[in-house]
Amino acid sequence: MGYNIIDIIDKAINIAKMRKELYTKISNESHQPPAVKIISKVLADNVDKTFIYYEKLKKEVNDKEIEIIDFAIYDKISFLIGQFNLRLHIIDAATPTEFLRFSLDLEKEILALFLDIQGRLIKTAADSNSISYMILSDMIITKTNFIHDLEALH
Repeated sequence: MGYNIIDIIDKAINIAKMRKELYTKISNESHQPPAVKIISKVLADNVDKTFIYYEKLKKEVNDKEIEIIDFAIYDKISFLIGQFNLRLHIIDAATPTEFLRFSLDLEKEILALFLDIQGRLIKTAADSNSISYMILSDMIITKTNFIHDLEALH
């Protein structure tokens, strides 16, 4: 049994879990300004929507015949995600603007990670029509839309 897009979605779910924990912890810190606490709660609620979205993607993929990801490529993807996870940390946001900037930067880093993963899945022109590529494209579009929403608040 090899690795496939469901394994990558599971890793994206783990990143979302870490974001949820991060935002929840920030919203519970007594020294945070009230506006930062509110924003972090809203972002944590948005992560719940992300969980639902990823589970929906997994169900859609299960109904299709999905291609196996080469082990060497999957190993590099796993390494990238592991490195990304090591960089997640709590910041001390003195203002809502600083916290929104932090959140926006985090979402952009996740988008960059998804783009990098998608690029690593391409070996031939035909790979751009694969289910894995299409699923990642959908994840990228969804993340891009969320970034635009955050930028509108900033």
